[in-house]
Amino acid sequence: MAVYSRVNPTFPIPGVDQSSKGFRDNFQIIKNEIESLQGKTIQLAGDVRSAAVQVSAGSSAIVLQTQGLVFRQSFLNANLVAGILTVIHNLNQQIVLVQVSNNLHQVVTPSQITLTDVNTVTIDLTGAGILSGTWNVIVRG
Repeated sequence: MAVYSRVNPTFPIPGVDQSSKGFRDNFQIIKNEIESLQGKTIQLAGDVRSAAVQVSAGSSAIVLQTQGLVFRQSFLNANLVAGILTVIHNLNQQIVLVQVSNNLHQVVTPSQITLTDVNTVTIDLTGAGILSGTWNVIVRG
């Protein structure tokens, strides 16, 4: 990410006698920019992917707006219809990764996962029998 700076990279000019004011001015700009950067906080919201953000002078927080590409849902046996769980993840992506974990925090392999459309997957858990406790599904775009 490119950072805007007011520092004069061509100062001082080698071999030329120059006033100390030019040095003082450039050092003051450097000091101000370093202090400004030291006071910045960068906040990630959502998935770690984000648009480029320019760090510039100022004291306000930098917030990187990210796109949430992960969906998580807890479910019970009562949420299944004939052993099938329908998950509406709204990630707007049909090719996704799906992981199911049981109430013992073990990853479970469903009988089948169908990537129904860009916002929905169906998970066949008929092979798991009657589910005990709360299970979880994670869908990642």
